[in-house]
Amino acid sequence: MRIRARIRLVFLSLAVLGLVISSPLAGAASQASGKFASRNWEFEPSGAYAYPGEVGMDDEAGIVVAISNSSFDTEFFDRYWDRAHAIETYHKDAKTLVASLQFAASGAYKGMTYYFESGDGCGYCYDGSARSTVKVEKGRIHGRITLAGKPGELAFDVTFDVPVAPSAYGDPLPAGGGEPGKVYAAYHQAIVAGDKAVLRPFYTDKVQADYAERADSVVEAFRNDHPGQSMKVVRGFAKGERALLLVEGETSYSKVKTEVHLEKQQGTWRIVDETLQLRLGE
Repeated sequence: MRIRARIRLVFLSLAVLGLVISSPLAGAASQASGKFASRNWEFEPSGAYAYPGEVGMDDEAGIVVAISNSSFDTEFFDRYWDRAHAIETYHKDAKTLVASLQFAASGAYKGMTYYFESGDGCGYCYDGSARSTVKVEKGRIHGRITLAGKPGELAFDVTFDVPVAPSAYGDPLPAGGGEPGKVYAAYHQAIVAGDKAVLRPFYTDKVQADYAERADSVVEAFRNDHPGQSMKVVRGFAKGERALLLVEGETSYSKVKTEVHLEKQQGTWRIVDETLQLRLGE
């Protein structure tokens, strides 16, 4: 069994800077229903998103189902390598709550995680009194799970039926990320150099629309946390006009993991979204 430790993570992303906006789908069909109550919070689930992940005390391969009071944009989150991180960055906020239920590949309940505020959350918790009818069939996970709790304690009664996100991200790119990797390497050098004029064309047209007023904040936020000469594309995938790069490196004070999404526009690869994870103390 691996001991779980809380690691302080600092997230920087184009979305945080207001350059990319993701919001729940307006008018989307309900993905979940029921009720969820913690020590201080209570909500009616309407959103659910399922993805492959490590579950249970032994981190076995299974399925995580994120439950929320707001619908998930399934297509948007399917593009991400680290779905848990993407949900924290692009979906969750002060009014949008998320709890993550964990299931074995067979559908058996394995525990949960949630964090709503200081003193109201758990890094991992399991209660054997939970009752579940959840099954995994034909690429979907569905059913009802309940936990009866006393007032002021964790309790829930949730029903959901959603597809499990794919584990494939497209065709693997060659070492260094191929053409998307070369574009990102040049973009990275422009970030580190703080060259705002050179930087702008690397972004998609949508990002560039707001770039002029945000250029200073983009460069300021990213340049100190890009990992200098240690930057390395460790994996890459391409599917049609989209590409995904997984990048690692290290600054003087932190290890850095970066997930980069690119889109081909007018024959060139452009940056859609970049999310940095600064892993302090690792």
